[in-house]
Amino acid sequence: MELTFECPECGAVDRAKNAESAADFVCRRCGHTRQAHAGCVTGEGLVHCPFCGTGKLYIQKDFPQGLGLAIVIAGFAWATWYWYHVRPLAAYAVLIGSALLDLVLWKKVPDVTVCYRCLGQMRGPDVRPAGRFHPFDLEVGETFRQERMRVAELRKKQAETANRG
Repeated sequence: MELTFECPECGAVDRAKNAESAADFVCRRCGHTRQAHAGCVTGEGLVHCPFCGTGKLYIQKDFPQGLGLAIVIAGFAWATWYWYHVRPLAAYAVLIGSALLDLVLWKKVPDVTVCYRCLGQMRGPDVRPAGRFHPFDLEVGETFRQERMRVAELRKKQAETANRG
């Protein structure tokens, strides 16, 4: 399993191959070391995040949102051009073609499992057993987003206190 994570010290994005068997994760930019949480993959598949240890994970398509949005906008613009030139069959063909491209990409692009707490992304064949993880839940996501904000605020206050004293 490959893990993409953000270093809590410097904010650099890094990757770790074979994250399920790693003893620790080391940032290549600043050298910060974080101990891995053992037992993240069992016989059933991924159980919890190897980086932060939480069992709250969700799945999403491993596809850049910007590229998907560009495809939709290009299809819309192309169809609009055909509508302007009063060629409705060509406009419908472009719209149907865009929808078919979207369907093919949706079927072909694999899923990535994401941790709500640390936003680490896990990829690999043993990551997502059928039915274990679900798509993003806004309520759970907001809970962890507020947690990340509180932790960042506490770190900022600790740094200010250390600089004063």
